[in-house]
Amino acid sequence: MRRLLRMSAACRMIGAFLLVCGFCCLSLPAGARQHPEHFIVLSPGTPADSIVARATRIVPTPDQYAWQRNECIAFLHFGMNTFTNREWGDGMEDPALFQPTDLDARQWIGVLKKAGFTMAILTAKHHDGFCLWPSRYTDHSVAHSPWRGGRGDLVREVADACREAGMKFGVYLSPWDRHEPSYGDSVRYNEFFRNQLTELLTGYGDIAEVWFDGANGEGPGGKKQWYDWASYYKLIRELQPHAVIFGMGPDVRWVGTESGDGRETEWSVVPLALHRTAAASAPGHPLDGLFIPKDIMGEDLGGRNAIAGAEALAWYPAEADVSIRPGWFYHPEEDGRVKSPETLVDIYDHSAGRNAMLLINIPPDRRGRIAGVDSASLVGMRAILEGTFARNLLSDAQLRSSSEQAGHPASFIADGSADTYWAARDGEEKAVIDCTLPEERSFDCLVLQEEIPNGQRIESFRLEAWTGDAWAVTASGTTVGHKRIVRFQETSARKLRLVIAGSRGTPALAEVGFFKAPPAVTIRPEGGAFVESVRVILASEARGVLIRYTLDGSPPTPSSTRYDSPLTLFDDALIAARAYAASGPEGIVHAARFHKVSMGLALHTAFSPRYSGGGPLALIDGERGTIDPGDGHWQGYEGDDLDAVLDLGETKEVAGVSAGFLRKTDSWIFLPDSVAFSASDDGRYFRPVAVARDSAAGHEAGPLVRPFATACAPFSCRYVRVRAHNIGVCPPWHPGAGKKAWLFVDEITILPR
Repeated sequence: MRRLLRMSAACRMIGAFLLVCGFCCLSLPAGARQHPEHFIVLSPGTPADSIVARATRIVPTPDQYAWQRNECIAFLHFGMNTFTNREWGDGMEDPALFQPTDLDARQWIGVLKKAGFTMAILTAKHHDGFCLWPSRYTDHSVAHSPWRGGRGDLVREVADACREAGMKFGVYLSPWDRHEPSYGDSVRYNEFFRNQLTELLTGYGDIAEVWFDGANGEGPGGKKQWYDWASYYKLIRELQPHAVIFGMGPDVRWVGTESGDGRETEWSVVPLALHRTAAASAPGHPLDGLFIPKDIMGEDLGGRNAIAGAEALAWYPAEADVSIRPGWFYHPEEDGRVKSPETLVDIYDHSAGRNAMLLINIPPDRRGRIAGVDSASLVGMRAILEGTFARNLLSDAQLRSSSEQAGHPASFIADGSADTYWAARDGEEKAVIDCTLPEERSFDCLVLQEEIPNGQRIESFRLEAWTGDAWAVTASGTTVGHKRIVRFQETSARKLRLVIAGSRGTPALAEVGFFKAPPAVTIRPEGGAFVESVRVILASEARGVLIRYTLDGSPPTPSSTRYDSPLTLFDDALIAARAYAASGPEGIVHAARFHKVSMGLALHTAFSPRYSGGGPLALIDGERGTIDPGDGHWQGYEGDDLDAVLDLGETKEVAGVSAGFLRKTDSWIFLPDSVAFSASDDGRYFRPVAVARDSAAGHEAGPLVRPFATACAPFSCRYVRVRAHNIGVCPPWHPGAGKKAWLFVDEITILPR
């Protein structure tokens, strides 16, 4: 990622967690309190069994619990790096480079809202020190950029958009500042940092999460900066008492990777090392002054062996971060490498489904908008999740347990409420919940949710299905926590049982669910142009499903045409396909557009596989590219020319030829400096017809789609050649000066006479 330095003196991520009223007094002996706690200090030599018992009584604070229930939140990396095409800036960038041409924070939040996110965290300042708000303490900010005439405040725009959409808002503020001269003069810089933190915490309404990383590079002259973390925590508690502090802070820890994956066994109660001589920094928050930020990277953080001998335990849940793209900031060359909806769902299962918060980074592009390809993937992810979890197949089952407390029956695990729960009898650490469905049902997903306001306790579980003569293990796992998702091969059964095989203390479950993922359909090929006909195959890996389809793009219904064999298309079509199972949710609609063309096209230069536009015939498929380079229609050439030959099938009279090109210099996409048109009767010898040149303005002009066309008398030929000359490398005025320039082309049009 952009943030974490592996230096001997640099701490990266981690922290303990937010403490509110009701904490144990640090002077009390271990075991003195018997009610739930958020943090405890243990006496040296405390027996292992006693430590385990104490761990069962540690619970989240109200703010941590509210944070955990978000399950999936968004990161917005946007700033100077967006315009320099870097991940880490050096702080020497000219603020004039920050010039988004069409920034719309409401578009960002609208996309996130549609995708199901409940919070957005903005990179208010990254390591380069450039501030997205007009900070009074530096000249390296939007106030010194041409954007909004120097009167813009992106933090305010995003905060306001979140508030309008009913979403929570958080801020990332990099402690490492490569622009600020006082960095490395610890006393001065800590005051500077607190001043900027105060601006963010007082001017933008409620802040739900403050995100700190541990990047700690050298200051001027090699000086080392000491971060006064305790004073930062104290300030946050005073100004935003309900904000959780992530990473280098005591509320939420970094999971330890940037893949978005949580651990197979993810405990929220973990041991901490403390500053032994430090005093509590704020009333009601004793951990803040004792907390030592450091990495917690092991595979087993909170198991019995991991907490044995601990000096302190705290509720300290994990946040798993991942970017939808390979990088954290927008890079145009990554438009073809956005994670698919299916990949994002898999990441969700391994983060939010493993007792962690999922934080997905979606970097807006240089226009100041979330690119279409990113938006489509996020919305696709949400459709799959909603299709999977729309109906709990256990909701009408008969439920009984081998052990239950009065007032907490087994029926509560499938009542759809997180405020009720089943609990075994006190002192019993194992239990079996028998489930009898009204009829045999098929499912491939188990979801468990512990009653974490009473602690995290379950150590192992398994799901068994009755086969008619024996119980067969269908799924199993270790920890549960806020949520555990287990996917497995499709199983059909009427009688099942959930076995809590191990627990440290009395187990309790708020919800249990059996679910069936919607069956998916693949369309091969995935659309595009064809000359005479094209063979299309629809398929699904799900068992026992029917595929129904339409050719006009309308959503298939149970009465739509049934797919039985490969389709042969002779005309334009927009295939929309959906799989239907005998029971369970209907599938997600998958679509692909096919366009019949009346001519052939041969490319003598190769387009980038990241920007295929839909394949070799994309330039004549009738789908025109928009101002968005990631819309899937543009064919891109990195440093290369376009050399295309069109075969009209027979000699025809041609009134003109036109080719469309995209200019978007902040994405390193430039117009060709010339386009040469030529004609041939045999496809070997071409005669010049016309040359069109770039007369558009230079780098001061904004993005546009511009056609280059012939300017000559009509002519006859069978073959037409279009050669567009790439400028080769980015010009000297461009941030990417000397690097390969992109040429984006879409839709070559032949005008008949």
